[in-house]
Amino acid sequence: MGQRHLSVAVVDDHPLFRQGVVSILESKSIFASILEGANADDAARLARLHLPDLMLLDLDMPGGGMQALKRVRDVSPDTKCVLLTVCDTPGSAIKALNEGARGYILKGVGVEELCGALTTVLDEGTFVSPAFATTLLRAAQVRNALSTGGDVALTQREVQVLRALEAGDTNKEIASRLSISEKTVKFYMTNIMQKFGVKNRVAAVMAFQRMYGAREATAHQPRI
Repeated sequence: MGQRHLSVAVVDDHPLFRQGVVSILESKSIFASILEGANADDAARLARLHLPDLMLLDLDMPGGGMQALKRVRDVSPDTKCVLLTVCDTPGSAIKALNEGARGYILKGVGVEELCGALTTVLDEGTFVSPAFATTLLRAAQVRNALSTGGDVALTQREVQVLRALEAGDTNKEIASRLSISEKTVKFYMTNIMQKFGVKNRVAAVMAFQRMYGAREATAHQPRI
């Protein structure tokens, strides 16, 4: 990346975190101008008035980071947007990248990795936190399988567990219903969450419903 008069906007509603990021960027002398904001309205205003080269957006800011991303893209298409967030849900990352984000960075990132990521984005690349990349790739593969008519490979027993979860059953109730141990239910849940790239039961059921749809899920449903 050559020497340019680059500008960046850091938009996050937590002043301590935002100021910390600003201090890091100032110390690295990557940007000639650093702007600050705290919400989606600030993001849109800064984009409209200053047309920054890069904007860092918190996903959970007031007004919503995803909405901020869309608004910035509308008023300043050349601004490269990066989500800097604690949210490690694959669906959120995929949605952000599909909406035009050039990066998705988890807030646990180190200083050098953050600066390297921003340099990559400024040089027309895309960056996703390496620790998150495997999970994201797995989720993307699942979505691609669905869009091309493929299936997420769930066993009959995993489908039974998911359908019981849809009905609101606890692990104990699922174990009783399927005549298996609670430990075995937990084992199936671990496999299911890994396959869908999610971290909790609710997200697993939502992924099952979203990716298969009611008709396909019913077609796979065994009688229990």
